[in-house]
Amino acid sequence: MPDMPRHRSPRSSRDERRADLLGHAAGAIVAQGGLPLSYDQLAVAAGVSKALVYNYFPSQIALGNALAEEELAGVDREELRRLAAIEDLVAAARACADFYFDIVVDRGPLLHMLLADPLLNQGQSAHLTARSGLLLLPLVRRLRHAFGISAREANIIVQLLITLPEEAGKQVFQGSSTRERARQLCADTVEATLSALQGDRSADGALALGVDLL
Repeated sequence: MPDMPRHRSPRSSRDERRADLLGHAAGAIVAQGGLPLSYDQLAVAAGVSKALVYNYFPSQIALGNALAEEELAGVDREELRRLAAIEDLVAAARACADFYFDIVVDRGPLLHMLLADPLLNQGQSAHLTARSGLLLLPLVRRLRHAFGISAREANIIVQLLITLPEEAGKQVFQGSSTRERARQLCADTVEATLSALQGDRSADGALALGVDLL
C-alpha cells in the first residue's frame, strides 16, 4: 500500500516561518551591529511580504524579545552550572569562559547585542536581563564565597569576565583571529584576572580592581 502524503499542520508551518524570519533577523542584526532592523530588509531577505513580518513581530521590541528568548533558551543552563561548580575557582572561570566563547564563535555576539540594547532593557523586556542573570548566578555565588564580597561586587566582576570570551569569540566570528589563538588568549586573560583578584580579597579591593579592569 503506498504511503499517504504527509501534510504539515498550519501550526507547524507557522512555527517554521517564524523560525526562518528569526534566522534572517539574527544574521542581519549581527551584521549591522544591533537594532532596529528594517522590516523591508527582513522581508526581502526572507522572501515574504512586509505585512507578514509585522504579523509575526508587530514591533522592534517584539522581534528583539523573540530573538533574545531564543538565544537564552539555547544556552545549556545545566552545563553552565556544572562548569561553575568545578572545585578550583580559576578552572571554573576558564571553563565558563570557554563555554561562552564557543557560543559567540558559533552564533555571533547576538545575545550580548540584544541584552545591551536600551530599547529591550525597558519595561516589558526587563525580564530578559533577569533571565540572563539567572544563568550567571552560579558563578556570582562562587565569587562571593571565594572573595567574601557582596552580590553587587561579584556581579561587576562577572560582567568583566564575560567581556573576555565575548570579544575573543567575536574576533573569530568575524574572521580576524583563529579559534585556537583566541581561545587561549581568552583563557589566559581570565586566569590572570582571577589571580589578580585573589591577590586582594577585601571587598573594597576586589570591587576597585573589577572597576579598574572594566
